[in-house]
Amino acid sequence: GGGGPRRARALSAGPGVAEPLAGANPVNGAAVINNSLGRADMKVGSIPLWARVRSNGTLINGKGVTGAAGISGQPGAYQVDFSRDLPGCAWMATPPDNDASSAQPGFVTVERRLSNDLDSLEVRTFDLDGNQALRDSDDGFAVLVTC
Repeated sequence: GGGGPRRARALSAGPGVAEPLAGANPVNGAAVINNSLGRADMKVGSIPLWARVRSNGTLINGKGVTGAAGISGQPGAYQVDFSRDLPGCAWMATPPDNDASSAQPGFVTVERRLSNDLDSLEVRTFDLDGNQALRDSDDGFAVLVTC
């Protein structure tokens, strides 16, 4: 009944609704606001892994990446190795420009490298016609892994 608009009651500042359910030593807003939450407080594997790679297969930089290389005899195909096993993780790749000019248009795919190689991904770059191809020398790809 009633038909009129209802006003939601604003919550006052204080403990979150879920805090009583969180158990001992939960991370709360105060831990983040006062900058005391650091890398050591993170669960192992919760920090994203990433790599930026040139079109010649050399690693520009990354986090949790141990190497990158072109796959011999397959222009536009690369192997990227990470410092942890990747089953249970999600990954994506994008074809950025790795310097300050314009990115060459194209597509990128990413998948597990081999079923028995648990810490490696295979990235392939394609031109706009869908042909596997090398990107311009200052372009390449970026890959992000979250676990």
